[in-house]
Order: sequence, then structure tokens, then C-alpha cells
Amino acid sequence: MEATVVKIKYKSRKRRRLITAIILHIVLIACSFVFVFPFLWMLFTALKTPAELLQGIQVFFPQTPQWGNFLLAMQRIPFFLYLKNSLIVVVLVVIGTVFSATTAAYAFAKLRWKGRDKWFIVMLATMMLPIQVILIPTYVMYNWVGWLGTRLPLIVPAFFGGGAAFYIFLTRQFFLGVPKELTESAIIDGANHFQIFIKIMLPLSKPAITTVALFTFMGAWNDYFGPLIFLSNPDHWTLALGLRSFQTQYGGQYNLMMAASILIMLPTLIMFFFAQKTFIEGIKFTGIKG
Repeated sequence: MEATVVKIKYKSRKRRRLITAIILHIVLIACSFVFVFPFLWMLFTALKTPAELLQGIQVFFPQTPQWGNFLLAMQRIPFFLYLKNSLIVVVLVVIGTVFSATTAAYAFAKLRWKGRDKWFIVMLATMMLPIQVILIPTYVMYNWVGWLGTRLPLIVPAFFGGGAAFYIFLTRQFFLGVPKELTESAIIDGANHFQIFIKIMLPLSKPAITTVALFTFMGAWNDYFGPLIFLSNPDHWTLALGLRSFQTQYGGQYNLMMAASILIMLPTLIMFFFAQKTFIEGIKFTGIKG
């Protein structure tokens, strides 16, 4: 009798769990559709003909997808020139940010030096300063050294921690999660801090480094304000500026505008798709220790 009651209770709990899981999946699918819908709208708009655009929301799905709109959008502006400029800036900014964030984070997490915690607080305080506050003195400084109109104002600060306070904090949190026994045993074996950083900390910090690289890539790729202020030569424009120029000239042709926007957005989607597992691990482990 007792066995029968236990079996009935077990089936009842199992049924409730199944119903809860089904409801949860339905809610998640509905929420995911809300986030995916803008991208689908962009894609379907990019594939429409001008006649279908005039019908507005009455035609959501294009009857004959115009894949040539993507090629046409690339031909209306020097797309590959802007793509090359964006890649130059983004790659160097990612390298510089990863370098400055990891080295500074190691110093804050594993080295003992006077005023370390106070300077760490000062570094975190810089996150509250909007870029508009330092824009004028920064512009004057770059003009004084002759960097205006070049890519240097966009690239060089990344190698010195410019705008990387959040990434330093993120990487430091990960370094704090590395057992100190590893570094202490390496010191006993005769390793210096540079060797510990290169051979122990960096290999163990792949998730954190991937997270920093992905965030930096997205920020530099979509950056519009920096190139707008410091790049005066159209030959140095990035895709963000190119898209704005495209909007100014062909803003009324929404199919071409959406096609150009999707082309610019694709690299970040592809990068996140391949790095999402490591990215999620980095977000999860950077909050283990404070």
C-alpha cells in the first residue's frame, strides 16, 4: 500500500515538473521571438522590392526575395574600403585592450604593492566619467601631437588601458579565482611574475580573455562617435560612418538600408555564435571572488 502511494506521488511530481518545463519553454520561446523579430523584419525588408515597400506592413514576407539588394548596397558605397578600415581599427583595439586589461588585472590581483587597493578604486571610478567630459582636452591633446585625421586616436589608447576599466575589473575577478597555490609553487620553482603571467594565468584565463575580446570587438565595430570626431578623411572611414553616409544618401530606400545594416551586423553575430560557450563561461567565473 505504501509503495503504491509513493509511486503515485512520484508520478504526480514528475507530471508537475513536465508541465512546468513545458510552460517554461513556451515562455522562453515567446521571449526569444520578441528579440528575434527585429532581425527578421530587417531581413525581410532587405529582400523586398520597391513596390512591396510602398505597401508597408501589408506585405511582411517578400514574394520574390531580392538577394541582389545586398550586392547593390555594397556597390552604393566603397564597402570594402570601409570594411578594411574597420578591421584595422578593430583588430588592433582588441589586441591592445586584451594586453592592457590582462596585465593591469594581474597587477591588481596577484602583485603586492603600496596603494594597490586605492588605485583600483580610482580606476573603477573612471567608469563613471562619460566620454563627453574628457572629449575637449583629449581632442586638444591629439591635435597638439598631430594625430587628428588618423586612426591613432582610436587605436593607441587601447594599449594603455583607455576605456578598459570594466575589462580590467572583469579579468581581475577571474584572476582572483585562480588558486594562489599555483603561483606560489611556480615562485618556489624559480619562475618570475612574467613567466607566471604568460605560462599560468593566460592559459587558464581563456574564458575571461574571450569575453573581453568579444565585448571589445562589438564596441569597436559599432563605434560611431570616435570615428566621427577623429576621422576627417573619407578614405579612413569605418563601416559605422559609412552606414551613416549611406543613410544620408539612400535613406529613403529602406530595402537597401536594411541590407547594408545586416551586412555590417553579421560579423558580430558570427563571432558571438562561435564564441558563445567560452563567453558564457567567462561571465560565470569572473564573479566567483570579489
